[in-house]
Amino acid sequence: MTQPQRSIAFIAGNKNPQKFASDPAFIYRCENPAAAAKEQGHNAHCLHINDCYTKLPEVDIAVFHRPCTRTWLQRWQFRQLIRRLRAQGTLLIADFDDRVFASDFAKDSPGVRNNYVSLKQTQKNFAQHQRVLNLFDTYTVSTTPLQQTLQPLVDGPVHWLPNAPHKSWYRHQPTATADNTFIIKYLPGTRSHDKDFALVADAVGQFLSKHKDAQLHITGVLDPSQLPHSLAAQKDQIIWQQKQPYDLYWQCVNAGHVHLAPLEDTPFNRCKSALKAIEAGFFNRPTIASPIPDMQRLASAGVSYAQTPTEWFEQLERHKQQPTCQYQALREAVLACYSAEQHAQAIVQLYEQQP
Repeated sequence: MTQPQRSIAFIAGNKNPQKFASDPAFIYRCENPAAAAKEQGHNAHCLHINDCYTKLPEVDIAVFHRPCTRTWLQRWQFRQLIRRLRAQGTLLIADFDDRVFASDFAKDSPGVRNNYVSLKQTQKNFAQHQRVLNLFDTYTVSTTPLQQTLQPLVDGPVHWLPNAPHKSWYRHQPTATADNTFIIKYLPGTRSHDKDFALVADAVGQFLSKHKDAQLHITGVLDPSQLPHSLAAQKDQIIWQQKQPYDLYWQCVNAGHVHLAPLEDTPFNRCKSALKAIEAGFFNRPTIASPIPDMQRLASAGVSYAQTPTEWFEQLERHKQQPTCQYQALREAVLACYSAEQHAQAIVQLYEQQP
């Protein structure tokens, strides 16, 4: 039997309505399944919460990404919107891909831990999500630790829908790696990863000192003043690149011999997604990662694990000695873990399986 066509609205909750479509979190959690849903015959569209109060048509499913309200007026508007959608039979889904839905979680936020955002401001930001948390029928999250964290806080069921490679990347093929230079890729993107990178900095410095044919390529924001002497001394082997817009970001991922994904062991980071390995593996690049739960899900897709500086160094040595041809099937392995198509199907099934 052919599945009936459904209408799905993916709704951004971020502060700037002009930039919601360029937010990587929204791109993966909403734009990606929306593209897959359209291919499956559904009517899917992405918009900002500010546009919903007057423009939202009747829909079967409304997915609110990181829903929040920041003012008294927004709270009133949001509750009115929820009432209107529920009255027309819309399934109301709240989607979270980070541990941001309770003010008690603020102290573990990377922004706080790296001194980029105050604890007070972060508590305020997280409380804005917490205020609307129980207005939804059901919930979707990107990792199982998030599922376990959110479920005790809400009445509705919490479903695990992992991240997946972006549909727009399917048309791009993995490029060959250069043989004359061994390239290590680190892609922090946004700031607040200084403490994460500190876990690997000495090991990378030791590796570059030993292998003059190796380079570290950094794309994104990282504080150079925080680099230890062991790595700063190898500055001629470090290539810096500013953060790239998402439509160009795939080119950064589709390069190098091995990618690094270090994360501090915190409650916040244990809930994070294996997105760095998903992206790298899609272009047949292996990843050395901290062993957070979602990364362990990608063990068959080119991910190896390290915790101590010695382990990070040993993993780098191992990857330098291994031929790149053994990673030529990583794209298929990543897609076998989860895909945008499965994400879209799961959202529609939540509607179909309602009591």
